[in-house]
Amino acid sequence: MCALRRCLVAVPLVCTLAAAGEADKKLSRVVIRGLKSTQEGVVMQYVGVEPGNNVTESDTEEIRIALDRLRIFSHVSVSLKSEDLVSSCTADCTLLIEVREKWSLYPIPVYVKYRDTEIGGAFLVESNFLGRNQGFAAGGLISNRGWQGLIGFTDPHIGFTKFATTFRYLTGKIFLEDAEPDGRIYRSYTLARHDIQSVTGYQWRPVFFTGLIAGYRSAVVDARHDVESASVMNFGVRFRYATVAPREFFQTGVESTLDLERGVPLAGEPLSVISSASAWHAKTFTRQFVSLLFSFQYSRYPQALEQRLGGWQGTRTLPALLVPADQFAVAALNYQYGFLQTSWATFAALAFIDAGTARREGQNAITFWGPGAGIRMYLSEITVPALGVDVARDMLTEQVQLSFFIGYNLQ
Repeated sequence: MCALRRCLVAVPLVCTLAAAGEADKKLSRVVIRGLKSTQEGVVMQYVGVEPGNNVTESDTEEIRIALDRLRIFSHVSVSLKSEDLVSSCTADCTLLIEVREKWSLYPIPVYVKYRDTEIGGAFLVESNFLGRNQGFAAGGLISNRGWQGLIGFTDPHIGFTKFATTFRYLTGKIFLEDAEPDGRIYRSYTLARHDIQSVTGYQWRPVFFTGLIAGYRSAVVDARHDVESASVMNFGVRFRYATVAPREFFQTGVESTLDLERGVPLAGEPLSVISSASAWHAKTFTRQFVSLLFSFQYSRYPQALEQRLGGWQGTRTLPALLVPADQFAVAALNYQYGFLQTSWATFAALAFIDAGTARREGQNAITFWGPGAGIRMYLSEITVPALGVDVARDMLTEQVQLSFFIGYNLQ
């Protein structure tokens, strides 16, 4: 019993002494190695300590995680070193940050063919624009159904502050079809589309973001059809919580976004939207990851501007972008195993289950669910993390759907 008491007293004493020793370390300078095109301010905004401040190993881990989340570095190392940058420090410490930049400027060719639709095009993407970790994308698609063009820009830290902004402009003229879950087409029409959206806000804590949404949506429908044209100015607010960080070829953590929008109609019906998307990602075993995704939307949309289901996570059992809906709730459970790893990419096999329910105003609700499988290619030195293809079977309609993916929203 006496020995036990001595242990209980000794453990807090040792911890106290260790904490005091760690707090005695003073930061003398910051050294960053490996930057080529990236401006030093992109890294320094996450350091959080200045020369003369106390510095601990926990500080270095927080900085490493923050820099990993930028996704423009394939390697990040943060450590406390002595003046020679080799040995460990005891009092006056140099914060040594070593990074390896990813290739951030690249073209993305696109080619997709399903049923009677054939789509081709290309996008030019820069995820470290001007060396400031800003994103820029521009490109277009052309198909036997029409054409679409897109330009987008994002700045996750305006002037290296905690303010962030995104902007997107989508335009085009396309032939649309409305389909049942089994793929049967019940209506078709042509429309010219303009969609301008922006979100500007503040990262008021490391994992919280609050922003204002503003935009303009319009769809001019061919007069020969019964779908009404629509034009609306939309305003709203966005709340986001995210702890997601890269882990091996995948990522771990929780993320959730909630959007609240209202629209002032200039032509056609008004608009109101409550939408949310959430995900949980976790590592299970070596090179094995699981993710659970859930999204919902409760809205009133002009028909020409409605959300279209099919081909994205939770709706991969539906024909791609052919099922319109005002309200829906969908979920996906994904399991991935990295079966081949090279110096430039990791190939992963994917098994999943998608399920959901949806309805269009004035129509009966539909349900869908089914299993699927796919493959992913995660690129280690390029800021686009993955390419993929999925095959899914809807258990209610017995239809098989094929989906292609490229970019950030694959996990």
